[in-house]
Amino acid sequence: MDSFGDRTKRRLRDELLDSAYDAIVAGGYDGLRMAEVGRRTGVSRQTVYNEFGDKWGVLQAVVVRETEAFLVDVNDALAAAGDPIDGLRAAVERALSLASDNPLVKAALGQPGSDQASQLLTTRGQQVLELCHQRLDAHVREHWPEVPAGDATTCVDVALRLVLSHIVNPGAAPAVVADQVARVLGPFLTTRRL
Repeated sequence: MDSFGDRTKRRLRDELLDSAYDAIVAGGYDGLRMAEVGRRTGVSRQTVYNEFGDKWGVLQAVVVRETEAFLVDVNDALAAAGDPIDGLRAAVERALSLASDNPLVKAALGQPGSDQASQLLTTRGQQVLELCHQRLDAHVREHWPEVPAGDATTCVDVALRLVLSHIVNPGAAPAVVADQVARVLGPFLTTRRL
């Protein structure tokens, strides 16, 4: 059982992340101010620095928390599917639909001065990519153990990179992209080999 101190610390961190999320959505990365996050939460700026290290650390923590919530929805789409290919299709469509409506993604990609934040989806996105890969690969292996492990890992990696590309630079409708990805990567999710 968690101690009172642990619960209090976790609650404070959540409140700091809520305040930071609001600041990023309102003003992009440039609008994120440690002092304002602390003020909104009722703590000092130093407390925010102590918890996250720096402004980039705050952004990373907000993105990781948002990614965790995002993955719950995507994994639900995977779990609702009857087979791996339908699961891939459903997961890609859900991910693209969620991203297109997500205020944090919109702020990271569309706010003036958002170049720093957009890096978490592009050039400095390794943490997000690894988190997504780990969760989705585990899900595929758990729900469809008949898919060869190496093929599942390859499919998850390629699908994630395609989804991130479509999030950063949207193209066709999510359902169309999902069908394309399922058609191209589907062979990785079957037990038969040609």
